[in-house]
Amino acid sequence: MDQLSDNTSLGMPTQTTIKHNRKRKTKILCSECNQRRELLEENHHICGVCYKAKLLYIPSGNKVIDDFIMHTLTSSSKLAGKMVFVPYNQFKDVKFIAKGGFSEVYKAIWIDGPVINNWNKKKQSFYKPEYNKNYEVVLKKLNNSKEITSKALNELKIFHEFYLNWKKKNNYEIYNQVSKYFGITQEPVTKDIMIIMPYYKSGDLINYLTNDFYSIEWHSKLKRLKEIINGLVNIHSVNILHRDFHSGNIFFNEKKYAYLGDLGLSKSATEFTDDDNNNENYGIIPYMAPEIFKGQKYTKESDIYSFGMIMWEFMTGRRPFWNRSHDAELIIEICCGLRPPIVTNAPEGYIELMKECWNSGPNKRPEATDIYNRISRMGSKCEIKKSSEIGPVTTNNPGAIYRSRPLSGIIQSAMFTMSTRSLRSESITAEVDLFHCHQKNDITFNDKRKFDDNQIENSFNGDKIIKKIKLIENENNDYITQEFELDIDINSEQCIIDKSYITQEIDFDI
Repeated sequence: MDQLSDNTSLGMPTQTTIKHNRKRKTKILCSECNQRRELLEENHHICGVCYKAKLLYIPSGNKVIDDFIMHTLTSSSKLAGKMVFVPYNQFKDVKFIAKGGFSEVYKAIWIDGPVINNWNKKKQSFYKPEYNKNYEVVLKKLNNSKEITSKALNELKIFHEFYLNWKKKNNYEIYNQVSKYFGITQEPVTKDIMIIMPYYKSGDLINYLTNDFYSIEWHSKLKRLKEIINGLVNIHSVNILHRDFHSGNIFFNEKKYAYLGDLGLSKSATEFTDDDNNNENYGIIPYMAPEIFKGQKYTKESDIYSFGMIMWEFMTGRRPFWNRSHDAELIIEICCGLRPPIVTNAPEGYIELMKECWNSGPNKRPEATDIYNRISRMGSKCEIKKSSEIGPVTTNNPGAIYRSRPLSGIIQSAMFTMSTRSLRSESITAEVDLFHCHQKNDITFNDKRKFDDNQIENSFNGDKIIKKIKLIENENNDYITQEFELDIDINSEQCIIDKSYITQEIDFDI
């Protein structure tokens, strides 16, 4: 008993010493950010967050940019989501590589490279490691951004919001499959803003599939799809919608890992602004969910529809509707249920999941987490066979436009045409029903009712024939006159009623 007591007393001082030697950092009300935060050193007069921000901050001379950069540097004690302004002379070998819907994309070498994650605790300063120097980046120049507004920085704001909220839910380091943003620079001649992003050596999904489609086994395809849907799981987990989800916005690094990029059209799922009512929609028609064409708001389910199209690309090596013009007629057919053709070149369960993703009913589409789990359970036993139905194509239809663009005019035209066709079909149905009603009651044209040739008006309007038919009661004065207008567009194919059926009905009825 005494020995146990001695052993206990011998152990206590060590434990007590360790406990008392634990250094607690002092918290102050920071005069810079007005928040109660820890000091890095006792002799500092501002919090550690603001101290680091001052070391990283380089003014651009533009208040909108400077306010945003400082906000990212001081809004959180974590490094995630922080961005910097980088002088343009820090970049060399700037080369144009592509043009998008709202920007031009350049490849460049960042001489010093990113330093934001490299903090030396002993020296209390950031350092520039050799392996980060001459860092390959993409500079995305925003069109006509000389007079930059806060709204124009939406892409960076969404990234910052995502990283802050995602980190709150994930305190451990895991890959979120969302491409990073380093900050902003400014082109010296045009004064346009350029967003700094990583350069992905393996390109986008189009390059990944086109370069070696028949050599990519399904095992690898399913891995890449899991990474892509994991990115969507993560942005959806913090209530952010991508809203422009297509193969041109999925990038691959040198190890062929996939990352979601281009958050320029993204928004919080809970955000509602006047911009949602400005009647403008942007995107690529084949990847857009039919409910968006019909005027409904973007939802997480809209992103899932786009993922269904990406699954089709992995299966075929082609972009959806590559052989069609991306016009009002395609929008109409998509709203009527048209989807890319199904081929059998896929593992068990793959096609069923893909079809669920592009279901016309948003509430019938699976959630991103469910998709991730189902892909994880899929086997990869499926041989990729060469066929005319699959494999990359060298030439798309000239009217197939695979860049995000304003679509409101085309959508309005499509919806007007659909509405017109619907009214025609209802008119034809009413005429047919009335004809059969007369037949059932044994009413002949000779005694009870008649079609008077003088009461059938023919009107020609371009390629449209309009028949106005009045039905007259002969014997009684208490008659009802009804007028039916059949407005038939001879040149158009209707998705609601088959063209040949309409022609036969009109020939028979008139």
